[in-house]
Amino acid sequence: MAGASVAVVNLKKSYGPIRALDGVTLEVGEGEYFVVLGPLGSGRSTLLKCIAGILEPDEGDVLIGGESVLGIPPEKRGVGYMPPGYALFPHMTVWENVAYGLWIRGFPKEEVEARVRDALELVGLLERAHSYPHQLSGGQRQRVALARALASGARVLLLDEPLTALDAILALEVRREVRALAKDLGLTVIHVTHDQEEAMAVADRIAV
Repeated sequence: MAGASVAVVNLKKSYGPIRALDGVTLEVGEGEYFVVLGPLGSGRSTLLKCIAGILEPDEGDVLIGGESVLGIPPEKRGVGYMPPGYALFPHMTVWENVAYGLWIRGFPKEEVEARVRDALELVGLLERAHSYPHQLSGGQRQRVALARALASGARVLLLDEPLTALDAILALEVRREVRALAKDLGLTVIHVTHDQEEAMAVADRIAV
């Protein structure tokens, strides 16, 4: 698995009279761990959602691997978006949470099983495959969300305030784990945070 370069060019997005993104341009290299640092409400989550395809920008372009992805649905962009709070289904096991996106996209059963097993092994949670989210620690739930992104075949991870739900000690552990795993797999990461110390600890480069 290898990451892909990401570029946004003159990106603009408004919600009614509120301009969330006003001509944002940035480039992230293949395999780079890139952090966007800024306060809440500064458009960081909107930026990630435009890259992921959850939102379409009003103007500008998004390129992944050098190709424009405007109009391409999220599941075909090779991107894993991890929102704050993990967004796990509480009534599903770890295995089912990781497999869900593959099921709804119609992957064959054998491929789903292989992808889920590989992803859970990578994040060290295969032995918890039949546990439910409420039975896991905050750090383990974060790793389930990461496994879900990896199983989908993501080459780019978009992390939206990934440590806000964790206590300070666990946040230190999880941020080390996520960075190390991303580097081991060669993934490209765009991580948004309001925490300057967190940004400096994980980033190859920081945009403010």
